[in-house]
Amino acid sequence: MQRPPILSGEKVYLARFRREDIEVIALHFSNPEFTVFLRGYGVTFSLEDEQARFESISKSRPEQVIFAILTLEHRLIGGCDLRDIVHRTGTAELGIAIYDPSDWNQGYGTEAVTLMLRYAMFHLNLHNVLLRVFGFNPRAIRAYQKVGFREIGRRRGAAVLGGERFDEVYMDITQGEVNLESLNMFSSRLEE
Repeated sequence: MQRPPILSGEKVYLARFRREDIEVIALHFSNPEFTVFLRGYGVTFSLEDEQARFESISKSRPEQVIFAILTLEHRLIGGCDLRDIVHRTGTAELGIAIYDPSDWNQGYGTEAVTLMLRYAMFHLNLHNVLLRVFGFNPRAIRAYQKVGFREIGRRRGAAVLGGERFDEVYMDITQGEVNLESLNMFSSRLEE
C-alpha cells in the first residue's frame, strides 16, 4: 500500500516510516560496512533494536523530524532526519542514510537532502542546517556540496577506522544559500 508523500522529487519522495519498514531497516543496520558511515564504527543492530528505535521515533517531537526515503516505485531505500531542532534560533542537524550500496551514486541521497532542506527552510523556517560527515566518505561530501553545503570546520582525527585516524567534517547551509526557486515551487503550488 502506498503511503502519502510529505515531499516528492523526480526520483524519490519523503514519507513517514511504517512498522513494516522495521525488517528492511534491520537487514541493512546489521551490516557493519554500512553502519560505519553512520557513526556506528561497524556496530550492528538487531531486529529488536530496530523495533525499539521505531517505537521511540514514531512519536512526534518538536526537536526532531524523521522521514523514510522511497523511490517513486515505493521502494524504501533510506531515511533522513532533522535532529536537535531549536525553533527559537532556527537551527538543526541533518542526517541521512541510503541503506543499500547498490542505491548509492544514483542521485537518491542528493535529492532526498534537497527535499529535506526544502522542508527545513520552508515549512519549519529554519535558518541554518548543520551536518557532520567523516573525512573517509568523499562521496557524501561531494553530494552535500552539490546541494549547497559548505565546509565550516573539521575536528581533526576524531574518527578511527582500521587503526587510521580521519577528520570529522562539519558542513552547513543557511536559508539564504538554499536555491530560492526550490522554495518558490511551494508558493506556486499553494496558489493553484
